[in-house]
Amino acid sequence: MPASGQGVRGAGYQPRFLEIDLSSREVGETSLDEAWARGFIGGRGLGARMLWDRQAPLADPLGAAAEIYLLTGPLTGVSPGGAQLCVAFKSPETEQTIGRSLIGANWAAELKAAGWDGIILRGRSPEPVYIEVSNRRVTIRDARHLWGRDTFETEAALKAEVNDPSARVLAIGPAGEALVRFASVQQELFRAAARGGAGAVWGSKRLKAIVVRGTQAIWTSGFEAVQAARREIEQRLLEARGSLRRGYYLARWGSSMSLVPHSDVGELDVKNYREAHWKDIDKVGGLAYEERVRVKSRSCFGCPIGCMQLGVIRQGPHAGKLVNPDFDSSGTIGPGLLVDDLEAMVYLSRWADQMGVDAASLGNVTGFAAECYERGLLTRGDLDGIDLRWGDPGAVLALWQKIVRREGIGDLLAAGVRRAAMVIGRGSLDFAMQVKGLEFAGYAPQAHPDRALQYAVGDRGACHHFGLTIVEQNHRAWADSLTVCTWHRAMVKPELYLRLLDAVTGWGYTVDDWAPVAERILLMARVYNIREGTVPAREDVLPERVHRDALTGGVHAGAVYPKERFLADRAAWYAERGCDEAGIPTEDRLRQRGLEFALPAVREALAQGG
Repeated sequence: MPASGQGVRGAGYQPRFLEIDLSSREVGETSLDEAWARGFIGGRGLGARMLWDRQAPLADPLGAAAEIYLLTGPLTGVSPGGAQLCVAFKSPETEQTIGRSLIGANWAAELKAAGWDGIILRGRSPEPVYIEVSNRRVTIRDARHLWGRDTFETEAALKAEVNDPSARVLAIGPAGEALVRFASVQQELFRAAARGGAGAVWGSKRLKAIVVRGTQAIWTSGFEAVQAARREIEQRLLEARGSLRRGYYLARWGSSMSLVPHSDVGELDVKNYREAHWKDIDKVGGLAYEERVRVKSRSCFGCPIGCMQLGVIRQGPHAGKLVNPDFDSSGTIGPGLLVDDLEAMVYLSRWADQMGVDAASLGNVTGFAAECYERGLLTRGDLDGIDLRWGDPGAVLALWQKIVRREGIGDLLAAGVRRAAMVIGRGSLDFAMQVKGLEFAGYAPQAHPDRALQYAVGDRGACHHFGLTIVEQNHRAWADSLTVCTWHRAMVKPELYLRLLDAVTGWGYTVDDWAPVAERILLMARVYNIREGTVPAREDVLPERVHRDALTGGVHAGAVYPKERFLADRAAWYAERGCDEAGIPTEDRLRQRGLEFALPAVREALAQGG
């Protein structure tokens, strides 16, 4: 990263990045270039810029030379709910796209209070290690005694080891250690940086965890202006929480409540996306969790909403287990696998968090395997004796244990649904529900073209957080770069975030800058993918099921997304985003957005057959 002698103007965005080489055990500090900070803000935007500039083209995402970035943003620890950490990396699941995962809770704010804006990791330790950050003191410690332990055990053990129950722990579980390509990085039991395989990157570096303790003030350039803008944002969130709008729903039920409305409108994964409406949804969705499992809500750092719904299983074989499911960890597990036992569904969600694996991808891969079994493409022998029937949570858990250990059939499925389908063959790729190698989450898109299109053009693959419209994509790019909660963007206007940003940094961004800066961030990721070998016209596509297999139930019975309409919608999106008919950003648009430095690499990729 280019060093800046003066750093970034505005003390709220400190130019301090830890740089750690796990091969040599060297720990250093690097400064944040002001032009990068202004142009890409932080978090998601800065991660894309750093991957472009710091990591060699076509790098092996699980190789020792690969880097991974843990990034805060200018509003981390300042804005109400400014708690998101962006984990940026090259995805080991897709191997050709940017990897990006956002994780809330408290770790990012703790890192900021320790005096750091981010951590750059590279190299590979010869033995398992963890990193302890205590304000300015950084120590790399032996983690051999933690290797093999789940994320819950690891967090408890490390808090005891550093003798501080308030320390924040970010860790991988057995899935990351085994290089499951959709392994997650976890904190506070149930918060996950899940999508794309960040946990596998950590595992490849033999990094078990990072423990952070911070006691320093987070300085800003204009305290009174920061407080005024912060109070106004908090007021908007409190108003939303107290009204029958999204804030209230999130505070009372969290996102798992949305299983029911998504089924009602016909966009819920049911039986490996074969259907989008489930007659049994009330058994696991709606008020069922509140009535039988929920105990209390909790918030990420500084957030007045409280959308995390902690619960305890009170009956059945898993009674007494603490759980915290949300839509993303329920959609592909419950309706996706026809698991209609609420307690079993939420336990399976907990198990995925314990093992450190992306629950959305895990449920998706399992639904694919169940359909292959149903069709005779996989036999019971192929499945190591597992009778993988729909709706059987015991069979699901038995398969998952093999995936996490990469044993037998689990080794194939741990590589992701696209790789598994390419090995199994016989038409299975048509119902392997993925884009660019990243699995669909809990949404079936046949009847919802905007959902399907975002899966197709998303820069990390089938990303349900990419945004349904150009406007929403812009908002999400800003939220992920400021590192504020993506839920808050629906309750807080851009003007308020920009006012707080200006109070912290003095940059002077206005609402007129909102769309151009967002597009710069989005196009940065797209050209990175192109440099890494992605061919948009070939890979911004959907599985055949979306175009061919009509839904049979619910309000959208008979719906498919015709391929002709999809291609027309994709062409319109390309044009609006400043791309040519092949999905390549035009030279004019790259220059407009200050990305002309990417032109030589894009031309080279195209010349080599992109």
